[in-house]
Amino acid sequence: MQRLSDSVRVAAIFAPGSGIRPVWFEWGRKKCCVTRLAYCWKDALGGATRLHFAVCDDSNLYELMYDTSDQNWTLMGVEEQ
Repeated sequence: MQRLSDSVRVAAIFAPGSGIRPVWFEWGRKKCCVTRLAYCWKDALGGATRLHFAVCDDSNLYELMYDTSDQNWTLMGVEEQ
């Protein structure tokens, strides 16, 4: 997986009782529609909780990270097929 640290704009569903589910994100000029959530986990950095999502579109695997302290999304990695 190619490691990145790019700020991205994400559309996500925040549903009570089921957490957060990314729906699509913009990376550069490309809009990536999430077709599958492969895995999610959380960690902490300092006092901030960070939520990680391994998501797929039709061809690639991405790692998105949501920082709960500043409510920003970061694309952490991509594995292109």
